[in-house]
Amino acid sequence: VVAPEGRVLVVADYSQIELRVAAKVAGEEAMLEAYREGKDLHGMTARSVTGREEISEGERKLAKAVNFGMLYGQGAGGFRNYARPAIRSWHRKEGKSFDAGDKTAQSLTGRMRRVGRFTEKINHPVQGTAADGMKLALALLWERRGECPGAVPILAVHDEIVIECDADRAKEA
Repeated sequence: VVAPEGRVLVVADYSQIELRVAAKVAGEEAMLEAYREGKDLHGMTARSVTGREEISEGERKLAKAVNFGMLYGQGAGGFRNYARPAIRSWHRKEGKSFDAGDKTAQSLTGRMRRVGRFTEKINHPVQGTAADGMKLALALLWERRGECPGAVPILAVHDEIVIECDADRAKEA
């Protein structure tokens, strides 16, 4: 996607939104504190796993896979070893509920969904809440469209909103 001459694309990225939502859903205080302090969660995980303060970009990418793996309940024992206590506890609670016949999941905004698998039960509150947040952000953009005339959202993908605007209004947009 390329903006026409005289216009630019402004990308608003909700950094690590699903991990942030999972920290809230699970009540994972260590993660919430890290986010409040502006720390890089993937970097923290890489330092924890390697035991070193200095990490490579490859180690950070591996830690990212570990973080998302534990978030979505991947079964490999190695992922479980790195899981934070509240995330693990939340998975166990949801697993017991699922095994007892509760085949529903709910986002933090209250949107319910019937699920057929345990992974869907833990994915929906996180991904559903992130999607709800994205929809609310788009609604807010619509409500505030008069504040930056000519700025229009052209893409909303996963955790990003891309806005096209006049080049001289990029900061405002």
